[in-house]
Amino acid sequence: MSRVFLLLFFLWVQCAVVAVAADPFAPIQERENQFRQERQLQELQRGQQMNQLRQQQDLGRVQHEIDQLRVKPPDPNVTPPDVNRMQLDLDRLQNEQQLKRLQADQRLLQLQKQQPANVQRTQQQTNEFTRQQQIERLQQRQKLDDIEDEVRRFSGK
Repeated sequence: MSRVFLLLFFLWVQCAVVAVAADPFAPIQERENQFRQERQLQELQRGQQMNQLRQQQDLGRVQHEIDQLRVKPPDPNVTPPDVNRMQLDLDRLQNEQQLKRLQADQRLLQLQKQQPANVQRTQQQTNEFTRQQQIERLQQRQKLDDIEDEVRRFSGK
């Protein structure tokens, strides 16, 4: 029994040696792919953080303009319901952005967890996620621009 075990073990070692000899750089390439993937995920996280900061600044600016309309409307035709509607639109956008941010954070965590399993599949999913984030940011930016245009129209700027 032990001879059979030793023979099997010897064959297994030879197969492993042959596999490594076939591509001696495989472990290095694997680590490089993993490193690239980690770097891409870190860049995605930084992009998320920068986008979040920009969104907060933009929302704060528009909120300030809406508050100014409440205090002293420049046009007598600006009514409280108009200002309330703009405020609701801004609040809705804020809630939508917060939900998208939480979903994006969850997606990033999923990508990080599956990273070692299949680098190529994770790479494709990361690229898809990046495109999706860019589209969502443009859509949110357009909504904020629309609200801001309406506020400016009412404030006479």
